[in-house]
This record gives sequence, C-alpha cells and structure tokens, in this order.
Amino acid sequence: MQPDHNHIKELYLQRLMDKLTEQEELELDAAMEDPGIRQMCQELDELYASPEMRELLREKPTGTRWNELMERMIEREDEPVRHMAIRNWAAAATVLLVIGVSTWFLWGRTQQQSINLSAATENAVKSYDIRLKLYSGEEVALTGPESNSSRLVGDVQLMSENKTLRYQQRSGGGSLWNTLEVPAKKDYKILLSDGTVVTLNSSSSLRFPFSFTGNTREVEVRGEAYFEVAKNAEKPFIVHTPDGDIRVLGTSFNVNTYQSGKTTASLVEGSIKAITGREEVLLKPDQEATFKTGQPIAVQGFEKSRALSWMNGVCFFESAGMNVIADVIDRWYDIKIVYDNPAIAGYKFNVRLDKARPLEEFLAVLKIAKEVNYKFEGNILHLQ
Repeated sequence: MQPDHNHIKELYLQRLMDKLTEQEELELDAAMEDPGIRQMCQELDELYASPEMRELLREKPTGTRWNELMERMIEREDEPVRHMAIRNWAAAATVLLVIGVSTWFLWGRTQQQSINLSAATENAVKSYDIRLKLYSGEEVALTGPESNSSRLVGDVQLMSENKTLRYQQRSGGGSLWNTLEVPAKKDYKILLSDGTVVTLNSSSSLRFPFSFTGNTREVEVRGEAYFEVAKNAEKPFIVHTPDGDIRVLGTSFNVNTYQSGKTTASLVEGSIKAITGREEVLLKPDQEATFKTGQPIAVQGFEKSRALSWMNGVCFFESAGMNVIADVIDRWYDIKIVYDNPAIAGYKFNVRLDKARPLEEFLAVLKIAKEVNYKFEGNILHLQ
C-alpha cells in the first residue's frame, strides 16, 4: 500500500517538535525505508534547520493543524500599514515575518497550502530603471548611481531621494503631460505640484503635468497606485483610468487597473466619486467601486490590509489559484510562469508574497507540498 505522504509529513514535523509517541516513531522509521519518503523528510529537515525554527515548532500546540494556525493569525491584533489601521491580514503578515516560509504549510488533508512567498531572487532577470518620460520627449532614469540626487533636466529641477521624486518647474511646459514608469520588482513615490502624494506599485505608470492649470487637477494611472490627495475644494482632483474616472476633493484611496477591462478604486478616507460614461457613484470610507467594461459600477466593502499591503512590499491572497499568484510574480519578479502541467494553474493557496525574500523558498515549498518540480529558462519558469 502506498504511504500517505501528508500523514508522513505530519509525523516528521511532530518528530521535529519531540512529540511523537513510541508507536508513531516506529511507524515513521518504517516509512522512511522508502527512498522517496526519506528524501521528502530530508527536505523538510533542511527547511526547519535553524534553531529558531525548531523552537517555534516546539511551541506549536500538539494536534493543531496548519489551517487552525492560519485562523489564529487572522484573528490577531491590528498592525499599521504606513498611517492606516490594518486588521486581520496585516496581523498575519507580522506573524509570517517572524515565522518565515516553512511554518505556513497546510499539511492537512485540505486542498490548499499556505506559503510564504518572496520576490527577491537570484534567478530574477535584469532589473529595469524607473523612468520619467518628459513632455519634451527626453527620458530620465531615476534609479541607479544617481538615484539620490538633484539635477536640472531642461527647464525642470528633479530631486530624487529615498525612492521619492520631487520636482520644480522653472518655465514653460507646466500643463504638458509627463509619464512616470515603474517596472516589475520596483515601487516608487512622487510628490505632485499641489502636494498630492502618489505611490506606484510594480508595473505601473502615472501621467501627470508638472503644474495643474485650469479648474481641475488631472492625472492618469495604469497598474496600481495609492493617492493621498491634497485638499483644494476649488480644484477637484480627477484620476483617469482605462475604465472610468475618479473625482475627489481631498482624500486617500487606492486604484488598481492591472486586470484588463476592470478598475477598482478603494477609499480609505474622505470621499470620491466613481464615474463612467453611464453613471456616477459616491463612495464612503471603507468602500470600493469596481468598474467593468459594459457593466454597472459595483460597490462593496473591502479590507484595507489586502488592498494596501503592497505599500509595505507584501501581498496576501486567500484561496487564490496559482494562475492568479503568477500574475503578481510576473510584476514583482519579471518572471513568466509556464505550466508544463496545466493542473498546477488551479492549485489553491493562502499565500503571502514578500519582495524581500528569495523565490527559491516558494519553489522549495511548492515541491514538497504539491510535489511540483520546476526549471528556469532565462526569465521563464516552468512548473512541472
């Protein structure tokens, strides 16, 4: 009879916690006569190699399954994301930052696995510069040796420091549009001329003028961005997206346009109006509006921790398919995933993506938890 791999995994983890009974020790020793089982246990041993990890395992209550650990994490106390109060998922983020990748396995017989995934990897291909495309056609790299500097480019003084761009227009071109482009794996912040702060996620862009003229302040966003809009009752702030517009006076909100034909605006504080060609909807704090091409605007509540955690370099998913997670891997790693086994695209995970951790951690867990192999071909990752 074929051994139950999930059961053997649980037994081995119990051994690492010094909690096996004599009968279970005999059962595990017998199972490890199988070379495949022995290899699996060796890989588990490597993941739990550090004394800190072993200590955390020993503190885990006997019989507590990994999905119960997940539920406890979600119920912990609040944690701030920048200046916003974040609940539930942010608490899980705090725990995960300490525990690391290996304690987030769901080794139980459920279909989901919980994993700590990260986005900094030695296998990642070249990193791209954050670029500012000026209205004049000139392009300026904002990363690299001069990432913290002040320089005069044409008639504009650019000041980049601590992943933030400030500028001062000297003459001319004030109302013409410029484009700030943030590539995969990066994020960046810009202070607009009116005092509005915009934080851009990976694979995102912002079109904006160096100064706002007329009766409105207008910008255009692609990808994802968080806006902290300076108040000016006489000049509404308008964000153009591919699927509609967002009109505000002064507020904080997130805009996500990653999915083609869909824009989501999530309001943190203040008020915004979601506008399409057919309707206008006023939002209150803790509400978000979703515009889909050809459909009415949908309004629902949202969790700030999910919508805004990317600003802390992490992203959370609940019951997410591997195909959904792959989209974020593409943006954060600049790595494309190819499914040599199409079934892998539908595997479900409760997952935390962290830009500060290596991709190999996720791949090691994927191999153990789901017996998925992988290989790299340039910036293509094959899952088998």
